[in-house]
Amino acid sequence: MRHENLGIVLQGEGVSEGIVLGAVARWDRHETLVEHVRLPESLVNAEVSRFYEAIARAEREIDELYVSLAASTPKGSPAVEGEHLGLLDAHKMMLRDPSIVNDTERYIREEHLNAEWALSMTLKRLEGMFASVKDPFFRERGQDIHHIGERLMQFLAQGDDAEAPPSPLTHLPQGAILFAHSLSPAEALAASRQQVAAFVIEVGSTSGHTAIIARSLGIPAVVGLAGAGDVVGDGDRVIVDGFEGEIVVRPTEYEEILYARRANRAKAVRRAVRQNRTLPAETPDGFSMVLRANLDFAAQAPQVEALGGRGVGLYRTEFLFLERTGPPTEDEQTEAYVSVLKALAPHPVTIRTLDVGGDKMIKFSGPEHAGLRAIRYCLANEDLFLMQLRALLRASNHGELRILVPFIASPYEVREVRRLLAIASEQLKERGIRHAPDIPVGAMIEVPVAALSAQQLAREVDFFSVGTNDLIQYTMAVSRESAAPDYLTNPLQSGFLKLLRMITDAGHHAGITTAICGELAGKPWFAPILIALGFNELSMTPEAIPLVKEVIRRTPRAEALALLQKFNKMDAEEAKDYLDSYMVEHFPEIVTPRFRGAPHYMR
Repeated sequence: MRHENLGIVLQGEGVSEGIVLGAVARWDRHETLVEHVRLPESLVNAEVSRFYEAIARAEREIDELYVSLAASTPKGSPAVEGEHLGLLDAHKMMLRDPSIVNDTERYIREEHLNAEWALSMTLKRLEGMFASVKDPFFRERGQDIHHIGERLMQFLAQGDDAEAPPSPLTHLPQGAILFAHSLSPAEALAASRQQVAAFVIEVGSTSGHTAIIARSLGIPAVVGLAGAGDVVGDGDRVIVDGFEGEIVVRPTEYEEILYARRANRAKAVRRAVRQNRTLPAETPDGFSMVLRANLDFAAQAPQVEALGGRGVGLYRTEFLFLERTGPPTEDEQTEAYVSVLKALAPHPVTIRTLDVGGDKMIKFSGPEHAGLRAIRYCLANEDLFLMQLRALLRASNHGELRILVPFIASPYEVREVRRLLAIASEQLKERGIRHAPDIPVGAMIEVPVAALSAQQLAREVDFFSVGTNDLIQYTMAVSRESAAPDYLTNPLQSGFLKLLRMITDAGHHAGITTAICGELAGKPWFAPILIALGFNELSMTPEAIPLVKEVIRRTPRAEALALLQKFNKMDAEEAKDYLDSYMVEHFPEIVTPRFRGAPHYMR
C-alpha cells in the first residue's frame, strides 16, 4: 500500500527550524492603484508636504509597534534586546533614505507629479536595481524598499485625516500558518503577536528580514515558494518543515503522524545541544576549532553568544553604500563599525571591506569601473577605499577588529591594501586620531587562482577566510542565477577538495588561521570534512552553531581523516552517498536523510 507522497509537496528554503501542522490563514495583498496626475505649480509645495506627512505617519506606526512589543515582553528577554526590534529601527531609517525621499521630492517639484506617481517611479528604479543583483542578501534589500513603498502608498491613498486601518495580521487565528507572498519586518512581528505557528512565504531568502525575525522568535518558516499561492488555499491543512524547506499541502493522516514523530525528536535534540553552548568546539582527540557568526546587523549580536558563538567571522559593509547617490561619510561608516565591535566585545569581529561591482553596482560608480569587483574596484577608487580604511582604523579603538579583503587573486593586491592602510593610518595621525596598532588583515579566498597561489598569499596576510559559495561557482563554472544540477554544486568533487586542502596546508605552513565563512561552514553533515581538512575557524548563521558544535565534539579527527581518505577512491556522487550514510549512522538525531524518501525506520 502506497502511503508516502500523497500530499502535495512544495520545495522552498527552510530559514527557521521546526515542524508544525496547522490550518493556513492566507494574507493576500491588494495593490494600491496609483493615479497619474500632473499638478499645477501652485499645488507642488502642498504635494511635497503630503508626501512628508505620509512618511511621518509610517514612522509613528513603527514607533507604536516598537513600544507595544517592548511593553508586552519581559525586561531582558531577546525580544527587547535582540535583533528584531533593531530591524524596526532599520526600516524606520529607510523611510528617510535619500534614495527614496530626495528622488520622490525631485519628481514632484521638477515634473509636477502627484506624490503617488513620483513615489512609484522612485520605487520602480530602486527595486529594478536590486532585482538585477545576484546576491540574495542584496535582492532582499529590494524587498525592504518594496514594503516601505507599499505602506507609504497606503497612507497617501487614505487622505490627510484618515487613520491607518488595522492590519488583518492583528486578527489571525492562534496557531495558524500564515501564508503570504511577502512580509515586512513590521508585518512579521505583528503576526507573531497573534501566536501564529509558522510562516510560509512565496519570496525571500535566508538573509531576508522576515527570515531573521522568524529565527529570532523561534517560528518555523519556509520561503522561496514561488507559485505556491496557486496551490495553497485559505483553511488548507499544511505541514511546514523548516528543516528541509518543504511544505506538504493537505497531507494524509499517515504523513501527519510521521512528521509529528520527527518534530518531537527534533525538539528534544535541539534542547539538548543548546545546553552545551558554553562548551568548546573540540573533537574527542583534542583538535580545536572556533565557531563564529556571519552577521548583517549589529542588532543580531545577542544571538551569537547565546548560541555558543565566539565573535564574528564575516560582517558585510556593502549595505552602507548601495542605496545612495554618494558614498557614506567617514563618520557614518565609523559609527556603523563601532556599533558591531562594541556589541561583540571582547570577541573579535571580522569586517569585510567593500564588495561591490559586477552585478552589485553602486549609483555613484562610473561606467569606466564596470566589471571591476571588490578589491579590484576599491584599488581603482583609492579615495573611496581610503575613506573606508580610515573609518575601520578609527573603529578599532572600540573592540578587536580584523579586516577581511574580498576577491583577492594575487599577492600584489594584498601589498596594495597594506600600502593604502599605512596611508590611512598616517592621515589619521595627522588629524590626531589614534587607533589600534597591527590590525590583522586577511584574504578572502573565492577564486581558484587564489587557492592555487595560497602559499604565496599566506606570506602576505594574517589569516585566510574561504568563501565557499563563490569558490564552488568559479571552480565549476556555474552562475549563481542558473539552476545548476546538483553534481555541479557538490562540494565533494575531488578537485574542489584539493583546492581546500591547498588552502589549509598553506595556512598551517605559514602559521596563520584558516577559516570558512561560506554556506558549507553551517552544514552539520559537512563538519567532519572540515575537521579533516584542518580548518581552524568556521563562521555561519548564529542558529547553525549548536548543531555544528555537537558534530565537532563527537567526531574524532582521526576518524574524520579516515573518512576523507576513503573519498579519494570515489566520485563525488558516491562520496555524497557515503557521507550521508556515515552521518545518519553516527548522528541519526541530528542529520536525517531526505525525509520523504527515507525508509520508515529512519523516520
